[in-house]
Amino acid sequence: MQMSQKMALPALAILGLFGGQAGAASGPTNFEGLVEVRVQTLDYAQVRPDVVFSVYTGVMLGNIQLAFRTPDRSEGEFPISDEQKALFHDALKSAFLSELVALRNIEFVSAPGRDVLRLSVRVQNITTAVAPRGVTNVGRGAMALQAVGEVTLVLELFDSRSGEILARAADTKAIEGAAIAQDGGMVSKWDGVEKLCARWASTTRTRLESLLSGR
Repeated sequence: MQMSQKMALPALAILGLFGGQAGAASGPTNFEGLVEVRVQTLDYAQVRPDVVFSVYTGVMLGNIQLAFRTPDRSEGEFPISDEQKALFHDALKSAFLSELVALRNIEFVSAPGRDVLRLSVRVQNITTAVAPRGVTNVGRGAMALQAVGEVTLVLELFDSRSGEILARAADTKAIEGAAIAQDGGMVSKWDGVEKLCARWASTTRTRLESLLSGR
């Protein structure tokens, strides 16, 4: 891959994709060639040393994945329905597509190519837990409970041609909504999912613009 005329950015600039202050690299290079870097507000961040991200002129959206945790009934957790899984996936994909299409000075592409990054999005550790303090009566045979879901967003950047991973970072957020228990079943509305997906996507777009434009 040839260097462009743009200012070269050090690999640690990838941390701007998520915000927060970067600390020193921690530990040796792992089997993927990534080094862990301590960053405030993140669960973890890893980068490939000496990668120059400013040579990339395009971004494509890779996999959108959801990973679910087996609920622990003893902890008041419950599974998410197939419909909720589909809605969550659609909301996440729609949010990221909308933001990436709006990228400024960076081409959003649909296929791998020279100087193109592939952004993969994974949301993992998905489940919901009912908070007993939220129990109230809402009608015959039903009760409303507050539900808290904690999920982790993992963003990964790859060279689209070689498939080499260049960076990875994770951000954990809580989602609060309402759950209704009726006839022995549990249904979560996941009211905060769409807003959270939109916020993740918007922040990612802004940081990508800064990262790839050399600012």
